[in-house]
Amino acid sequence: MSDDLRRRIYLTGIFLLAVTVIGTTGYYLLGQLEQPDPPWGLGDCFYMTAITLTTVGFGEVINLNLVPGARLFTIFILFSGLGVAAYFVSTLTAFLVDGELTNVFWRKRMETQINKLTGHIILCGAVGAGFYVIKELHLTGVPFVLIDLDVKLIKILQSQFGNFPAVVGDPTHADDLENAGVKKAKGVISALDNDKDNLCVVVTCKLLNPEIKLFSSCRDREFAGKLELLGAEVVMPNAIGGLRIASQMIRPKVVGYLDLMMRDKNCIVRIEDITLSTESSLVGKPVGDINFPAFAQLLILALIRKNNPTIIYNPNRSMIMEAGDTLILQADVDSLERFRNYHG
Repeated sequence: MSDDLRRRIYLTGIFLLAVTVIGTTGYYLLGQLEQPDPPWGLGDCFYMTAITLTTVGFGEVINLNLVPGARLFTIFILFSGLGVAAYFVSTLTAFLVDGELTNVFWRKRMETQINKLTGHIILCGAVGAGFYVIKELHLTGVPFVLIDLDVKLIKILQSQFGNFPAVVGDPTHADDLENAGVKKAKGVISALDNDKDNLCVVVTCKLLNPEIKLFSSCRDREFAGKLELLGAEVVMPNAIGGLRIASQMIRPKVVGYLDLMMRDKNCIVRIEDITLSTESSLVGKPVGDINFPAFAQLLILALIRKNNPTIIYNPNRSMIMEAGDTLILQADVDSLERFRNYHG
C-alpha cells in the first residue's frame, strides 16, 4: 500500500470515527437532559448517527420531536459527517479497485516465506547482472530473497522463475535488509547498477551482520578496492565479460565444456568446493588416502588452505590435509553429496 493511500485511509477513518462518537454521545446527552423517561439508549443513539451519516433513511428510532434542538443536531451531524463518510468510502474503493488489497496479501505471503528461511542468499537488484543471478539460483535450487523497488518487475520474475520470496524496497536501507532476513542469511549479493549503492549495501550489511558473506558487482576499480577493504568479494562484469569473449575465441571447447557442466540440467557432473571440518576423517591424512573408487568420477582439481591465498592445483597424493582445507572437486552429483556428508 502506498504511503499516500495509507495516510488517507487512516485520516478519514479517524474523522469518521470522531463524528460517529460525537453523534452518538450528543444524542445520548440530549435524551438524558430533555427526555429522561424513557431515556434514549446508546444503541439507538448509535443507530441514529449511522443512518444520518449514510443517509439511508430507514426511519427514526427515537422521537426527535420530543427534544428541542435534536433535529438541528441531526443536521449538524449530517453536514459534518456526510463528506467524511463519502471520502472514506471512495478511498476504500480505490484501495480495492487498484489492487492494493491484493498487494497486502501478497506482501504478507512474502513475509511468511522469508520468516521460514535461514542460511539463504539475499540478492539486491533484479536488473542486469541480478537477472542472471536469479536464473542461476533458481536452476541450482538455492533459497534466496530478492530486494528491489519495482514490484511489477518482481512479479514478472516470479511468474518466470517461481514464487520466490521478495521484499519491495531499497536494499541500501537497513529496514529492508532486515525484512529480507539479513541477520540469519548466509550471504548477500549486491548487483545494483550504481557502485555507490553497492558500497552502501555492503557497509549496512556489515553493521547488521558482521559475519555474513558479501559479494558485489562493481564497474569502477576505485570502488572495487573500497568494497574489498570491507571484506566483500568483487565481480567486475566488464572484466568478466572481456575474459569470457577472449576465452571463447582462444579455447572454445574448454568454455563449452564448462558451460555444459554448470548449466545443463541433464549433465550429472559438477565442480564444487567442500571444506573439511575439524571432525572430518580426512584431517591429518594424505590426499592419496581418499577412497576414490567409492566416489565415481571424483577428481581433486585444487586445494585451498585456510589463510593462504595460494591455490594448490592438482595437489600431490602425499600432501597432508588439514581442518579448514577447501577441496575443489569434480564428480557426479551423487558422489559430491556423499563426499560432503562423509568428509565435509
